[in-house]
Amino acid sequence: MRLIDFNRSTLDLHPALKLYWEVDHHLQAIVDLQPAKHQQLVLVSGPGQPLTLDQFRARSQQSDPHASLFMANENAPIRLYGYRLVPHQILLG
Repeated sequence: MRLIDFNRSTLDLHPALKLYWEVDHHLQAIVDLQPAKHQQLVLVSGPGQPLTLDQFRARSQQSDPHASLFMANENAPIRLYGYRLVPHQILLG
């Protein structure tokens, strides 16, 4: 999923929705994002407060809109293909 596609599809969503990554039926909070090489925007999960949609938009504003979204991983970043909505959350996967 590209940043521009995510931003356009979430344009009408409430800015206070919290971002999570769903892996193996477990939720992990997305707490930061890092620009990477080759048009990648890497999201970082971990302990702490999850980013809100509004915080994500503010932090990614300077990133290339055509950058693909990835989750940070020890071996190699994992490409994100979409998201789904649950009450008060956006679950990326």
